[in-house]
Order: sequence, then structure tokens, then C-alpha cells
Amino acid sequence: MGVAELSMAGILNNLADSFNISPSQAGYLTTFYALGVIIGAPLLSIPLSSLHRKAQLSVNLGIFALGNLIIFLSSDFYLTAFARFVCGCMHGVFFVIATLTCTQVAQKGKESQALALMVSGLTISMVSGVPLGAMIGNTYGYQFLFLCITILTLCVLLSVICVMPKNIQGQKTRISGLMDGLKSLQMWRSFLITAGFCGSIFTFYTYVEPFFMDLGGFAHQELSLVLLIYGAFGILGNLIGGKLADRLGAIVCLRLTLSLLALSLFGLMFSIHYPLVAVANFCMVSFWGFSCVASVKILALWSAKRYTPDNVESSISLNEASFNLGIAIATLAGGLTLAHLGVEFNPLIASFVALGALVLIPKKDLFNPLESRVD
Repeated sequence: MGVAELSMAGILNNLADSFNISPSQAGYLTTFYALGVIIGAPLLSIPLSSLHRKAQLSVNLGIFALGNLIIFLSSDFYLTAFARFVCGCMHGVFFVIATLTCTQVAQKGKESQALALMVSGLTISMVSGVPLGAMIGNTYGYQFLFLCITILTLCVLLSVICVMPKNIQGQKTRISGLMDGLKSLQMWRSFLITAGFCGSIFTFYTYVEPFFMDLGGFAHQELSLVLLIYGAFGILGNLIGGKLADRLGAIVCLRLTLSLLALSLFGLMFSIHYPLVAVANFCMVSFWGFSCVASVKILALWSAKRYTPDNVESSISLNEASFNLGIAIATLAGGLTLAHLGVEFNPLIASFVALGALVLIPKKDLFNPLESRVD
């Protein structure tokens, strides 16, 4: 799913040529996917909610595979755009199901590590899947890339059918459950923390190329290597962040990691003229940024269990939508900063966004002593 979402950036020209449209129009295929994630997570989780988790994932992965198969077979831009939207919806639904399933099957006290392991798939897709997907798409045609994604999805579906137990129950949700989450100020705190944490990373990352190449004088090949190292630090931070969240609790861990993320982003503004220092800062942005993920998810899940106990899945689905809402806001904020202040100020604005999320973190005494644990 990470490759399906992110690799589009590397094959836009290929898509534009295939459909005889401009690259900017081809970019709408990314937009439709993101809209699908935002809309699909809260709304399409509802009809699946009464099924057990195995059935939920089977239906979810089956539709995702079908959507990518349509993209492989389609020669019509509008049909492809619709299929991308459907795939985005399934992406959003998947992370709702997967987040709740992880905490249900994890060993007691290791819920955050389970979440970090699951989310690490997205981080890995940034490091290896995206450049590999772009290479396949540009070498053999974008259709072949989506055929590969379809086959991989069917392999995952087969593993779910063969391995996953049937006794992991879901929770029936309704539209009114979404309203319950939207009316809760405490849940809005969680949504804004999620959007702010994600937005802080992407406010800078979306415009990382002009920052390093125009200001730092990095060559394209050098930047590719830097991004590879960035991804490796993200994977490491993701897994260590899960361990820290289980050991320290979500609140303490999130305060620590968000503070260090903001500091690393702030440092980028002053270190760009010292290449090794800038790369080290950039890697720390990745490490501390992705180490926040497990704590953010656990905080949202704990808040949902406490403040919307009858509609936990609905609140989690809204929180998953907040991730992509944060990315959308970050892209806008980064673009405005680039246009009016200059790319050198992007890391400063990103650090302010991280600090905004940090300020919103609730006091520890609002939670039980093991606030990262999910009963």
C-alpha cells in the first residue's frame, strides 16, 4: 500500500504520456488516492465493522487488489482515477483494521512495538519500494507496476486467509459513532496531535529536493543516497519508538520524541551550509519523527477507549484520516513558505508545527500510570 501511494511521484511523466495529459493533471491520481484515504477511513470502516477481523481484512485486501487490477487493465484516465480513489479508500480502512488488530493480538505490554512493526511497512516502502516501483514503472510501463502490486496484495490476502485466526472480533459502528468522535474535544486533541506530528515531517520532506540541491549544492545522486539513509533511520526510529512507548508510556515518549523532532528540524535551518551536519540533522528528523508513530497511535487508541468507549473504531478511523489531512496541510504550508519566504525557512515552519503538536499533548495525570497500555 505504501508503494501504491508513494511511487506515483516517480512515474508521473510516464502516466502523462500514456494518457496524453500534462504531468500536473497526472498528479491528480495522487490527490484522488489521498482523498480516498481521508474519506474511506471513517466512512467505509462502518459497513465492515460487524465482521470479525479476518473477514474485514479479506474484503479490504480483495477490493484493493481489484482496484489495482483495474488500473493495470485501464486505458481511460477517468476510470484509472476512480480506481485510485477506491484503492485510497481501502488504504484508509486497512490502517483502521490493522491498528486495532495489532493491539488485540500483541503480547501484554508490547502493544506499541506491534504497532511500530506494522507501520514500519510504510517506512520500508519509502526506502526500497518507492524507488523500485519507479524503476519498474519507467522501465516496463506503469501498468506492469500495478500488476505487481495486485499480485503482492493477493499474496497478502492468501496469507490472511491461511494464517489469521477467526476469533478476533470487531466492533459494530454507525455514522452516529463518527459524530461522537467529532463532538469530543479530547478526541480533537488527538486528531490535531496526529495531523501536527505528520505535518511537521512533510512540511519539510515535500520540498527536500530544492532545500538540499539549491541551498546545499547537493547533486541528484548525492541526494538519492541521503534519502536512502533517511529511510533507514526512519525504520530504526520506528522500531525503537515502539519499545520506548511501551517502556516510558505514550505521553512521556511522545513529549521526548516530538521535542527532539522539533529541535532537529530547527537545526536544519542553520546547518545546510555544513553538508555532513545537515545530513546528520536530516537523519535525526527521520529517526525522531518516525519514533513518534507508535506513541501517536497508542494515545489516539487510549483516548478513544476513554472518551468514546462505545465508538472506539469510529474515533480511530477519524484519527487515521488525520494522518493524511496533516500531509495535505503540510504540502500547502510548505508551498506557501517556499513561495513567500524561501525554501530555507521550510524547516523552521516545520519545527513550529511539531511544537504545536507538542503543546497539545495532555498532562500525564489525565491517564492511568501505564498510559501507553491498552486493555
